[in-house]
Amino acid sequence: MIFYTKLKKQKKLNNLSSAFTLIELLVVIIIIGIIVATLSFNFSPNQLQLAADQLIKDIKYTQSLALKDDKYQPFPKSNSSVDQNQSKFWFKQWWQIRFNCVDNYCFYEIFSDLPNSRRRQNFDRTAHLPKGKTNWDKSIAKDPLTDKYLIGICKNSDDYPDCNETNKDLNLTKAYGIQDIEYQNLSSTHELLFDNYGNVFTREGDNYSVGVPSDINPLDVNKRKLLTKTAKIKLCKTKPCINDSDKCIQINISPNGEIFKSICNF
Repeated sequence: MIFYTKLKKQKKLNNLSSAFTLIELLVVIIIIGIIVATLSFNFSPNQLQLAADQLIKDIKYTQSLALKDDKYQPFPKSNSSVDQNQSKFWFKQWWQIRFNCVDNYCFYEIFSDLPNSRRRQNFDRTAHLPKGKTNWDKSIAKDPLTDKYLIGICKNSDDYPDCNETNKDLNLTKAYGIQDIEYQNLSSTHELLFDNYGNVFTREGDNYSVGVPSDINPLDVNKRKLLTKTAKIKLCKTKPCINDSDKCIQINISPNGEIFKSICNF
C-alpha cells in the first residue's frame, strides 16, 4: 500500500514536470519570435535616413578639405596667367559641394576651383571640364577610402569620369531612391562653399563682367555670398516634395557650420 502511494505521487510529479517544460518551450518560442521580428525590422533601413547621413558626412568632409587645403602658393611659379592668378588670390583653395537634379537623377559633387589660362575665366568654377584639356581630374575630390571621384554622375566620356571611377553613393536617386531636392537660403546654383577659416558661402561668384575680363577675388563679398541664414536642403522620395516624415528629410547648415537633420519644415 505504501509502495502504491509513493508510485502515485511520483506520477503526479512527472506530470507536473512535463507541464512546466511545455510552458518553458512556449516562452522560448515567443522570445525567438520577438528577436526575429526585431532583426527583420533592422534589415529594412530607412533610405531617407541613410541618404541624409551620407550627405552630412560628405558636407563635413568638404569642410575638412577646405580647412586643411595645402595648395598655398604665395608667389607665382612662372609668368603664365595660371600661376599669376594662383598666387594673386588663391592662397588656399576653397572647396564646395554642389547639388543638382538632371536626367532623372539627383546627385551632388565635391570639388575645388582651379586656375586656368582662359582670357575671361581665370578660375574654372566647375568640375565639369574635359580630361586632357584642363586639370579636371585634380579639381574633383576623391574618397579617401576607395579612391573614387566624389561626383554622383558619370557618362563614360571626356566631359565626365568613367562610371567605375565614381562613388555611386553620391547619386542619391540610384543609391537611396531620392526623386527631388529642394533648397532654401541657397543660390540658384545650389552649392555650399567653405574656406580655410570655416566660413560658409552660398555662391561661387562671377568670374567676369560682360566683355570685360576680370579675376575672381574670393574675399569680395559682392561676388561670393556669405551664408547669413540657415541653409535648408530637403531630400524627397517624391516629386514634387511632400512634407511627410516617410517621404522627406531635411538637412540644415547654420552660418557657423553646424549641420543637423530635422523634419521638413519649408
